[in-house]
Amino acid sequence: MNNTRTKILEIAKDLIHRVGINAMSYQHISDAVGIRKASIHHHFPKKENLVEELLKQCQVSYGNNYQHIVEGVELAPEKLRLLAGIFKDGLEKEQLCLVGAISTDLNTLQGDSFRILQETIQNTVDIFAVIFKQGQEENSLSFSGTAEESAYAFFSFLVGVQITARVNGGVKAFHHATKIIISGLET
Repeated sequence: MNNTRTKILEIAKDLIHRVGINAMSYQHISDAVGIRKASIHHHFPKKENLVEELLKQCQVSYGNNYQHIVEGVELAPEKLRLLAGIFKDGLEKEQLCLVGAISTDLNTLQGDSFRILQETIQNTVDIFAVIFKQGQEENSLSFSGTAEESAYAFFSFLVGVQITARVNGGVKAFHHATKIIISGLET
């Protein structure tokens, strides 16, 4: 990927984290990157193209991070802690989960953005579900419903607590909340 395209994506991601999709404009990106808006349109003709590319990047990079945890040798509760650690790191860096940030502007998504967002969430849940299945098999997790339903609930919890901890209590509150939830799942 060329440097201009990469820089546009980095700036757009930062702007989404700080002001949201709807407040982010090509003018903001143009000013930050130091290029004309026409150059941005060359790489991403519409804002939805930019959002879709960011979601695809998120799906790959975080999917790989999550998959690495799944493939580890730890017991399931420790893997849940490692997953929570990814979200804690995002909170510390003020880089909220992009899926969560984009989901807040769901009603304004256009084109394939909604479908890609759904796909990204489903892929994440599928990866998390492997840990919940492992926890059932090794008898280290106890939960009601299916592994997929529990994985969805856990992912939703992480996104939500990351957002609310940003406002109330920061990393300490995030850590406390995840400790309670994961302890409640452990057998």
